[in-house]
Amino acid sequence: MDINLWLNKAQESIEKMPINTTFLAKDLFEGAEWNQLKKGERLHFGREFKNAVKEGKFPGIIYTGKAQNNSAKYTKEG
Repeated sequence: MDINLWLNKAQESIEKMPINTTFLAKDLFEGAEWNQLKKGERLHFGREFKNAVKEGKFPGIIYTGKAQNNSAKYTKEG
């Protein structure tokens, strides 16, 4: 898994997303694309994405807590 490639794909999805959208990391990818990753890879991406958001590498994206399934939840602000 190339984490930088996946972070770039996430950025592309975020750019297309309307403002005030709440999402999970998996929502940034097509279902088949996300599901092809092993569980450990999905968890690794989730940690890296959350850290990148907290470090300000995705301007306008804020971490808003946990979803019911314990996944991290984010919101795209204006």
